Amino acid sequence: MALIREPLRLPFAFFASGAAALLFEVLWFRALGRVVGNTVWTGALVLTAFMLGMALGGVLAARWARQIRRPARAFAAAEITVAVAGALLVWALPGLEALIGQWLSPLVEHSTALAGLRLLLALAAMLVPTTAMGMTLAFGVRILAHQDTTRALGILYAANTFGACVAPLLAEYYLIGELGLRGTALIAACLNLLAAVLALQYPQLPRAAAPGVATIFRSPARLLAAAAAAGALALGLEVIWFRLLILYAPGSDTAFALMLTIVLLGIALGGALAPLLARASFAWVAAGSSLAVVAGYLVAGPLHIPGPPELVHYAIPLMLPAAVLSGSLFTLLGAELRAGSENPQPAIGRLTTANTLGAAAGAALAGLVLLPRLGIEGSLFLLAAGYALLPVLLIDTRAVWRSLWPVVPAAAGLLFFPFGRMEMHLAEAAFPYRLRSDAKVVQVTEGPTTTLQILRYERFGGAAAWRLLTDSYSMTAIDRYTLRYMQLFAWLPLSLHPEPRRALLISYGAGNTAQALLSEPRLTQLTVVDVSPEILAASRFIHGDRDPLQDPRVRLVREDGRHYLRTRREQFDIITAEPPPPVIAGVVNLYTREYFTALAGRLAPGGLATYWLPVKQLDPSGARAVIAAFCHAFPDCTLWVGSSYDWILMGGREFKHRPSAQRFARLWRDPVAAPRLAANGFEQPAQLGATFLADAAALRGWYGATPELTDDHPKRLAAEVVFDRPLEEYRQWLQPERALRHFEDSTWVAAHWPAELIRQSLPYFAVQPVLNGEIPADPVKSLRDVDTLLRHTDLHIPVLWLLDSDVTEQEIVNRRLANDGAERSLRPEYAYPLGVRALADRDYAQAAALFAEAAERNPGQAGALAAYALCRAGSPRRAAAVKGANFLMPELRCWRSP
Repeated sequence: MALIREPLRLPFAFFASGAAALLFEVLWFRALGRVVGNTVWTGALVLTAFMLGMALGGVLAARWARQIRRPARAFAAAEITVAVAGALLVWALPGLEALIGQWLSPLVEHSTALAGLRLLLALAAMLVPTTAMGMTLAFGVRILAHQDTTRALGILYAANTFGACVAPLLAEYYLIGELGLRGTALIAACLNLLAAVLALQYPQLPRAAAPGVATIFRSPARLLAAAAAAGALALGLEVIWFRLLILYAPGSDTAFALMLTIVLLGIALGGALAPLLARASFAWVAAGSSLAVVAGYLVAGPLHIPGPPELVHYAIPLMLPAAVLSGSLFTLLGAELRAGSENPQPAIGRLTTANTLGAAAGAALAGLVLLPRLGIEGSLFLLAAGYALLPVLLIDTRAVWRSLWPVVPAAAGLLFFPFGRMEMHLAEAAFPYRLRSDAKVVQVTEGPTTTLQILRYERFGGAAAWRLLTDSYSMTAIDRYTLRYMQLFAWLPLSLHPEPRRALLISYGAGNTAQALLSEPRLTQLTVVDVSPEILAASRFIHGDRDPLQDPRVRLVREDGRHYLRTRREQFDIITAEPPPPVIAGVVNLYTREYFTALAGRLAPGGLATYWLPVKQLDPSGARAVIAAFCHAFPDCTLWVGSSYDWILMGGREFKHRPSAQRFARLWRDPVAAPRLAANGFEQPAQLGATFLADAAALRGWYGATPELTDDHPKRLAAEVVFDRPLEEYRQWLQPERALRHFEDSTWVAAHWPAELIRQSLPYFAVQPVLNGEIPADPVKSLRDVDTLLRHTDLHIPVLWLLDSDVTEQEIVNRRLANDGAERSLRPEYAYPLGVRALADRDYAQAAALFAEAAERNPGQAGALAAYALCRAGSPRRAAAVKGANFLMPELRCWRSP
């Protein structure tokens, strides 16, 4: 350790300790999230348990002050304890997940008792290492007792926080990816051991004389209350800031690491600058914190190019100034509390306890109370007001008015709080999805788990489509392509399973999959598992009286899907899941080998599971890692295309059934299911087979030796949500010829697909590019494909889609016609969609008349369609005379051009 100069050894020790502490915090929260669940409530419980352990450490450090003669040894012992207990926790918890799930199982229907047990489990798991963590600062200040307290506390607090500042980025960009969670835990343990060695090498110097009691003008109780309030405000602000920032970038691990780094950097700078800021007094620094919160919200402008790198430019003015000032408050309070005390250790121990308990309360209150009640903007105002009022807790009784002067500028700043800017932030988040002129935000909900915006897309005064925007991410939608792939999650297993009675749906979305599952009349129970109350509440708003959640067969469970599988014994005939993309923070646990194994264990013998594979948002190596993990749990895995690059993995548990064509097609004879199937583009049972991409043999050839995505190696996926990844590798799988060849050669198809339908499915592979959305809807440019469909198939839906219509729009038109009356049935705005319908029905004369009516307003588009319809109706002269006929491509014209 000769490379580190003697005066720097203790700061370096605290730097290493801080880095290790943050690494362990990240690792413990990941591990405990898998064990006790990943909901906003369990997250709050885990954070509370972490903070309680830290607070206990502060209490014990204060209590043992007189007994400890060699604080360097005590510090080293605490660091060694953190190293051993912390690493052991990361290594042991995965093996206990199933066992803990069994323990929690009897309480799953008793939410209060379950929450209490989760808190106790988290506290028990982290008690030893967090308690040791909570002691280290008090021991460190005791080691530096020969120095000025403000300077000593500022140096150690800053060094510790600078270490913590480095840890999130180090973990996110290197350690977890290269070493996995367990390997990262060993690195954290080594950092703790390094801190212990450095502390032991620091010489024990005589303590400086203690300041006299007469220098204290505020009671220790008020100082501790201020410390608790400062902790609550700081952690509360962090929660609110992060919710604001993820309106501009999907909430990936990288985004959270960057945001946390900026906050910690500010706190560290605040600790380092505390000796300078001490001249301004605690009251002025608290008032400055209030002003910084207000100014940050005012200055930070919207991001027009979303993403983590750009997020930094937004986050720095928003968070850094307030974090710097907030970070100095702890040091200033510690210096004042230390004054008059012979031994600094009890004072710093009590300070740590109060600040930590306040932080725990602040984070919980911000997420669970302030956001749902006040929203982001109202919460920022309240927290800024909290900083403005902090000086009131520390009024100097000798100079009351002078003590309160800092409140005046802070209050003035609150008068100019920029209310109304939240509308701008929400508009920016929704901007990519509001480019269409028919888009309208109809509801905004700021809840404990997400900021939800519901967008409605109108055609002819009715709702043609919906979109649910969570923070900055389009979580789900109701439109032609989304409905197709989300309801295919249900149509595939429902068609193949002989007796589907019980189904499990993990992640509800907009209710598309639930709606399809409930179309099966033989289904007796659908269990819906989702963590988001905002998403579930949106279902009634969108569907009204047809809300799937109101079906008496539905059982709703507000729980993390993985935890649900671990704590329940029941089995299901069908399990389907479409969670958010795995690169969203915390969601990777729903795409790993261990999770898929648990999912397979909840299937009844003969059951089937379908799972979302959003390849457009994954790089090929990540997609292969997920497929490898799924196929490990389901050796009979198959891959299907839902729509475009929204793919579906399917696997079974002892699935050996092969339905007859008659039994397979029963849903197409059902009065509820049949119209929905047709609207999804499945007009014939044989079309379902054309969604096939690969069976297990073909998939093994694709992923090869790619390592599976596992709990210990979550970074086998790229860290970011990217919507413009190169798609060439995926595009090859969508080629109709290749998919058809895989279908014909598949042993799975030969064993499980109705024999009569195998041959009937083959022609429909050529139609897949239309139904997958690979051919853009363009009424003029797509006419060649429309002509092919009309001449060689009897399908309706692909024709509608190519001409930018669908069943939903046609139903809106029907309702408007019924309301408007027959005499107004040919109003120009209805003429085009009615013409598209007539063309899909092969009623060419009627289509020509309607398109000619529409051509009066849009000769280019409707005129070409009118001419084409007249050609198909056998009227070349009339076709040539139609207004806009020259827009019809030459090869489709039935007349001779001059």
